[in-house]
Amino acid sequence: MRSLRLALLLAAPAVAAAQPAPAPDAIALYTRADKGRCIACHQLPAASGPATRADLGPRLEGARMRELGRQKLRELIEDPTRANPDTLMPPYGRHRILDAAEIGRLVEFLHALP
Repeated sequence: MRSLRLALLLAAPAVAAAQPAPAPDAIALYTRADKGRCIACHQLPAASGPATRADLGPRLEGARMRELGRQKLRELIEDPTRANPDTLMPPYGRHRILDAAEIGRLVEFLHALP
């Protein structure tokens, strides 16, 4: 049992290091006022990006993002009013706040969250 605990302790830093760091351009898109400022409404998991106490939108947890899938995430960012006409989230694609490539970078960022 002691050797198993030691092996787990030694492996923990390797597992933590294996998680990719967020792409700086995706973090910039997430925080920039001219690109929608997602950080104003959404929280990220600890150490995944800038901290905020915002809670208007749902917390962006990796497991939930992966459950939604890339296509659904893309659709929600492009025009969330298709899924919920009463949403407060702006239609970033439809209003041309984000272009297709920027939406793609955000989708990959969200999909990779812990």
